[in-house]
Amino acid sequence: MSLHIWISFCALVVLMVSTPGPSVLIGMSHSMRYGPVPTLVTALGDVTANMIQMVIAAVGLGAILATSATAFYTVKWVGVAFLLAMGLAAFFRKPAGKGIKNDIVIKNITGREPARPLKMFGQGFLVAAGNPKAIAFFGALFPQFIDATQPLLPQLLILGGTFVVFDYTAVMVYAAAASRITPWVTRHGGHRAIGRFSGGVLIVAAMLLSLIDMPGSFAGEK
Repeated sequence: MSLHIWISFCALVVLMVSTPGPSVLIGMSHSMRYGPVPTLVTALGDVTANMIQMVIAAVGLGAILATSATAFYTVKWVGVAFLLAMGLAAFFRKPAGKGIKNDIVIKNITGREPARPLKMFGQGFLVAAGNPKAIAFFGALFPQFIDATQPLLPQLLILGGTFVVFDYTAVMVYAAAASRITPWVTRHGGHRAIGRFSGGVLIVAAMLLSLIDMPGSFAGEK
């Protein structure tokens, strides 16, 4: 792979990941609720799903989502439902009750909810996995930058690794920015405002995912 092709790929990926999508928005939501450092785990879940999606695209299964309306929209609406459920749960979540004293102490001291790394990883993973356009994107994008005369695996590793680095960075940049406004939101609306705000962000993410249409010939079909 030439340097020119790699730089072109980098430019395209930067443009793609700079636009806030569901994965970026869940990173922002988690950063506001738990802090930017725990959100590193959320971003790890996101890129783990992306790597699996790349493998699926590489072995040709991405063609199923790119050409089957049923498969595409099944994955899409499951993802929308998951985001919406998380958003509503965060938005309407009540303050911790009796029996969760440690959580209350942590929140009172730090202004954040106690982080649950495994849960955060799983949510980051599932949100990314619930975006069917990612597999179709990888399946359509990678061939444009691959030299058929050169070994395939090294090129896939370079392209996949490049995407993961940029995607992880983008999620964390947005997460850090969201964390910066957390004190302002808390100051003007109290601690419950963080749940409402982060829940609203996830609801917006669900709306954005619902607007994603099929690529190619099925773009206008439901």
